Order: sequence, then C-alpha cells, then structure tokens
Amino acid sequence: MTAPTQKPRYSVVVPVYNTEDCLTDLVMRLQRVFTDTVKASFEIILVDDGSVKAETKTLLDDLSQKDGVMVVRLTRNFGKPGAVLCGLSASRGDWVITIDDDLQQSPEDIPLLIAHEQHDMVTATHARKQHTLLQRITSWIKALFDRAVLGYQVKLSPLKLIRRHVVDGMLAIKTNRPFIPALIRQVTNDVVSVPSAHQKSAQGRSRYSFKRRWNQFSDLLVGNSNFLMQVFTRLGFVVAGLSFALAAGVIARKLLGIPTQAGWSSLMVAILLIGGLNLAAVGITGQYFIRILDITSKKPAFVERERLGAPPTE
Repeated sequence: MTAPTQKPRYSVVVPVYNTEDCLTDLVMRLQRVFTDTVKASFEIILVDDGSVKAETKTLLDDLSQKDGVMVVRLTRNFGKPGAVLCGLSASRGDWVITIDDDLQQSPEDIPLLIAHEQHDMVTATHARKQHTLLQRITSWIKALFDRAVLGYQVKLSPLKLIRRHVVDGMLAIKTNRPFIPALIRQVTNDVVSVPSAHQKSAQGRSRYSFKRRWNQFSDLLVGNSNFLMQVFTRLGFVVAGLSFALAAGVIARKLLGIPTQAGWSSLMVAILLIGGLNLAAVGITGQYFIRILDITSKKPAFVERERLGAPPTE
C-alpha cells in the first residue's frame, strides 16, 4: 500500500511503551486486516510514550518506513491515556480505532466492530480476561465505577472504534489528566459492544502495574467526576442529622428530668469520626484544587518530540 495523499477512512492508534518484537506482528496483522478483509484506506499511528529501551526505538524507526505507518514520539512517559489522546489528535480518519500494543486484543476482531459503525462508539467486550487474579479484581472494580460514575451499560476494553465527530469532541475538552472513557461519555452516549476473545499478553507479564491502574482510577474519581464530592456531601448531611438527633435527645432527657451519665468513649468516637471525615473531605478538596491548578496553568497532557513516516497532508 502506498502512502495516502488523502485522509484515510480508518486510523488505528496504538500506544507503545517498551514494546518489542510483537509490535511488528501487530502492524503486519493490522495491514492484512484492512487490505484483505476490510478493503479500505487506513493509517497506523504508533505513539511512543517515552520508551527507554533502545530495541523499541530502533523497531519504531524501522516500522516508520512502512507505507501507511506513522510514529509519533513523546518527550517523556505521559501515561497510556495521554498517548492515546496524542494518537487521536494526530489521526485523520473518518473512524479511529484504538488497540493495545501487546496483542491481547486481536486485530482480526476489528471487522466485528466495523460491522456496527452506525453507532458513535463500538467497544470489544471480553467475557474472560487472560489476567492475574489481582488484575481481574481491579478490572471488575473499574467496570463497576464506569457504570456508577459514567453511566456505561457495557464493559469497555482498549479495542474501540470511535466516530470522527466524537474524536473531535474529545479533543475539544481541555484536560491534562485524560481518562478516555470519561471523554467519550462527555461527547456521546451512543455506545455498543461486541464480544471478543482476550489473548495472553505477547509481552508476558502485564506492564500495566497496580500503581498505574490506581492513578487511572483516581483520575476517574477526581479528575473526571464529582463522585467523591457528592459522597462526602451526603455523608456530611447524614452525620449532621445524627448530631442534631443526638442533641435533641439530650435536651429532651434534661427537660424530662432523666439523669444523663457522661460517656467518655462515645464522645471520643464521635470526635474521631467527625475529625476523620473533615480531614478526608479537606484532602479530596485539595485534590480537586490541584487538578484545577494543573488546567489553569495549561499543563499539557502530552508533548510531541517528533513524527516519523507521516503521510503528506491534503
């Protein structure tokens, strides 16, 4: 396939971090899917999220020489959401497909998503993931919050098909802590899923550590929703209501002449409870202020270093 001179119909965005030989296999399989099965114009955008391995850098240099493949290098590791957002901003297709670089999602499943492209976003859903027990538990918790906080009725995966106007709407939202499902949800609720098999990572052990998962989860709770603020606001009203009820009970006992014995333990429990809630609320409020400061200071979600193999513009 020769490098296109007009925008392609499909753009494939792949965040890359210290990926090795499986990346070549991924690119070849993607090219085969679009050439032999989908039979439509495409581009593949490999976003190097600050890889430190020399092998990865050399591999990306080689892949950038292939037709229809663009490599975008970031100045440092901004995290997977930032790399995906960078790929979305570099994409030109009418549809954008996101997929991980470790072959846990099969490129051959992309036509299954394309079959439902009358919707704004189509995601692959995995009935069983080839993950460790801890990863499956954290994924289950995240799915619960995706439903409770963002209102998703389907389970999400990295393999997604997103319509162009949704991508443009996501890019218009100014955030330096992007959370891709939240950005999608802010633009559209026309989301469907298709079943897809989940493969073992070609990299062996998953590079998405618990710390990275926690950072992404906190970005959902604090950076892309007011969930915690609502929880503590309601909890504050509950504690205040109990306090008023207790005070009313004490006053009633005094008026009725019922002797009241002071209780040191209950007093300390009440003080510790209210003090702990206050400290937690202050800490969460501080996190919101930090994120507001990041946005107002225009801290970037990603910074490009260079583009290799970029096709000519229209």
